[in-house]
Amino acid sequence: MRDKNLMIGVVFCFAISIIFLLVIIWEIKKSIDHDERVQQMSKNSNDVEVADNRDFSIYETLVGDDGREMVLIPEGIFSRGSDSGGYDEKPAQEIYLDAFYIDKYEVSVKEYNKYRKLTKYVKPSVPFFPGDDKVMDVPGHAVVGVSWHDAVNYCTWAGKRLPTEAEWEKAARGTHGLDFPWGNKILPKRANFAGTGDGYSFMGPIGSYPMGRSVYGVYDMAGNVSEWVNDYYDQFYYQKAPIMNPTGPETGKTRVFKGGSWDARSVDIRTSKRFAATPGRKDSIVGFRCGLSKTDKN
Repeated sequence: MRDKNLMIGVVFCFAISIIFLLVIIWEIKKSIDHDERVQQMSKNSNDVEVADNRDFSIYETLVGDDGREMVLIPEGIFSRGSDSGGYDEKPAQEIYLDAFYIDKYEVSVKEYNKYRKLTKYVKPSVPFFPGDDKVMDVPGHAVVGVSWHDAVNYCTWAGKRLPTEAEWEKAARGTHGLDFPWGNKILPKRANFAGTGDGYSFMGPIGSYPMGRSVYGVYDMAGNVSEWVNDYYDQFYYQKAPIMNPTGPETGKTRVFKGGSWDARSVDIRTSKRFAATPGRKDSIVGFRCGLSKTDKN
């Protein structure tokens, strides 16, 4: 009887081991298939000039507590930084990030005003605007005139947080280190940056450039308004940062913002470009979007 029970136990353990092995093989296959799709999307984004036939449905989405759509950025490795960019962008390096969500769009004036009304929060303001400042009050425009603290407070209210610099950059450039969200060269109808050739003198309506989406389908990550991220700024951080889930220096005097704006040159809307300002700064070029760890949603 003891031998029979022992045999049953051995068979059971063997069956469990086989099932576990099959699950691992299946997960590896899904990961390989996903990487192949992303690589093809990155290639297509380099080649496309007029039409945009990329399929963004492969990426999971959810609606955050503030009613805004978020996109799941899968876990894995991506290329951060640039060896041909500024000194603070070097070195280009492979970085691993856990899966996270990021807002599909920048936070709009309308959405920020809803938050302000519910919380009695202060109105955005800037010390100077180079044109008609009424453009700052258009509901469909990205909110500006917000400090880093203001952005943190909104995201916290919404049950989210600011994305880290690494998360923001991966969401903007994909796994293959694209210079711009759509590819490796400036193309028409992709972003709102310096000049009027894109149709806007200042910020434009959010989501105006669907062909400028990143490989994950995230809008306006180049131009329109720059975006606060959570990290402190250190010009030498990339030289000493961890390669797994970097969150920036522990202390500092300034915070990072990314993406360039309606007032930026083409070289400054690159995905790897880094900017920094004191966290209390408010001006007409910086807004934000929120992020969320996948584990925080589960």
